[in-house]
Amino acid sequence: MDIRHSWNAFKTDFSEKYASNKRNYNIIGLSVVAVVGGILFYTLSYKPAQETKAAEKFASMYYYFKSDSTSIVLKGDAKRNIWSATRIADEFGSTVKGREAALCASIALMKDKKFEEALKYLGKTKANDKILSASIIAMKAVCKAELGDVSEAADLYEQAARIDENDFAAMYLKKAGIHYEMADDFKNALNCYEEIAQKYSTSSEGTDIEKYIGKMKAKLGQFNP
Repeated sequence: MDIRHSWNAFKTDFSEKYASNKRNYNIIGLSVVAVVGGILFYTLSYKPAQETKAAEKFASMYYYFKSDSTSIVLKGDAKRNIWSATRIADEFGSTVKGREAALCASIALMKDKKFEEALKYLGKTKANDKILSASIIAMKAVCKAELGDVSEAADLYEQAARIDENDFAAMYLKKAGIHYEMADDFKNALNCYEEIAQKYSTSSEGTDIEKYIGKMKAKLGQFNP
């Protein structure tokens, strides 16, 4: 069978199938067009507009965040058309400024000792920067500890330490160890302290880490003076 005959056979077969399934093909085609059109609208029109609105609302609120005006950050000011950080985060959560507003809200809520709500907004924020990413996880750890879940706090501090190897990691590892101790998880506490000794001995946390190691080994029956 030559190529021309094969092509003609394919066209005939396709034409017959299309004719018998014309309605279905048209529905599929229109569905694809609708989806692509929706994506284009979201990417080229809706999302940039949302970013602009979020940035405008964030700028007004951020002035009060820098001034440590927790009340306005959390409640806004209707008279001056200032939105709260929580409202910006809730309504513009998919935008960059919406996620930054969630972080501002979290910090203000923690200052207000509203740790459950702070955790909610920490879940709405994220960062590409490693130091800030670790800080966000550490803030979750603080909230968990304040709510009495020291074991989860320890896990989160250790998670924060794994983001990057730096002096901040040493600080988070020590906090993880302390919270593991509070949870009577002496083995994991020892692991954290020994990692500080191995990797971060010159950090401020490393200067007295041997006494923490000795304490945990004694708890585990491993200490041989």
